[in-house]
Amino acid sequence: MGMAATQARLLSLTARMSDNENSGQSISYAKIRLANQTEQANKDYLEALKATKLTVLTGFNGSDEIYTDISYGLMTGYNTVANNAQYVVTDKKGKVLVTQKQADAFNAGNGDFNVFLAKLGYSQSNITVKADSTTASDEEKALAYKAIHEAWDQYLTSVGLHFGEDEEHGLDFGFTSFSTSPFDGYPTYTITDLATGQQSTKALNYEGTNQEQRDFYDYAKALTESYYGASSSAEVLKTAAVPDNIGYINYLKNLFQKMATAGFYTQDNEAETLKDNGWFEEELRKGNLQLEIFSAVERGFISTSIDSDNSIQEVTDEREIAIVEQKYKNELASLEAKDNKYDLELKKLDTEHNALQTEYQVMKDIVNKNVETSFKVFNG
Repeated sequence: MGMAATQARLLSLTARMSDNENSGQSISYAKIRLANQTEQANKDYLEALKATKLTVLTGFNGSDEIYTDISYGLMTGYNTVANNAQYVVTDKKGKVLVTQKQADAFNAGNGDFNVFLAKLGYSQSNITVKADSTTASDEEKALAYKAIHEAWDQYLTSVGLHFGEDEEHGLDFGFTSFSTSPFDGYPTYTITDLATGQQSTKALNYEGTNQEQRDFYDYAKALTESYYGASSSAEVLKTAAVPDNIGYINYLKNLFQKMATAGFYTQDNEAETLKDNGWFEEELRKGNLQLEIFSAVERGFISTSIDSDNSIQEVTDEREIAIVEQKYKNELASLEAKDNKYDLELKKLDTEHNALQTEYQVMKDIVNKNVETSFKVFNG
């Protein structure tokens, strides 16, 4: 090989050795990054092993307690929590988070509890006969009529009105009109002058100032609607005449009063959001959502929390840990595969580097001999 060719080869070998060393350095840096990723994966995995979730006591299997993952539906449902307490979920300002159906029912009634109930399929009336019934006996109708009078008397007494005690007047209750719905009419009272027989009919509007008076009024109105409502009405409501319905009607009453006093709101994308247990739990933990529980002593809802409520407990989330563990194993396997690949590349570069060094030394020796020979010739 000539002098020029030998020198060219030597330069080529030098360049290749430099590339080889740079490649090896890049792979070494990549292995360091892999080591850091592995360390972070280990930290994340150890932290994930602490994963917990909130559960609620929902029943018993013998003496064993049964806990269910917390959810909006569970916390706001009727008798869904084992302590049989009623809860509401509020925002930071105290507004109640309700379903769209509940919001629509409240808005339809514009503050009328009976309409709210009816829109949800219920009535607080316990009267089982209709005024226009052809099958009910006169005795049954008389009992219903008496119940209506007693209910109105209770309300009227509570607001200081005593029409029924006036010897010169008779008092009657009814609706001015009906079609197929009990909400086409309104409660009225008719005063009859017994001396002249002259009658005057007036709307019986609410004149109370407190919740008890409002309850009396709504109850009397519900009885009247139930009795005078058309038998052919297509709307069939579940009533308080069935004992099993009374608890749920009271549940709706508590909710209605809370909505009326505190205000309410609905959640966007309700079908997805309110069914998302993860979202609900996270919002509770952040404090964006809060819990209140109904107190019979306070006759209203009082504040409670996921930390203080005995029906709620935090437990290890075995399902989440299993998911994290599988993810951790997959991540480690991927990192190990990359590390093995880098090891093979380093080994290949090391072999190539040794071969290049050997050839480089040979070429260097040839160049040195050529230089030495040339020097002797010019100095001969």
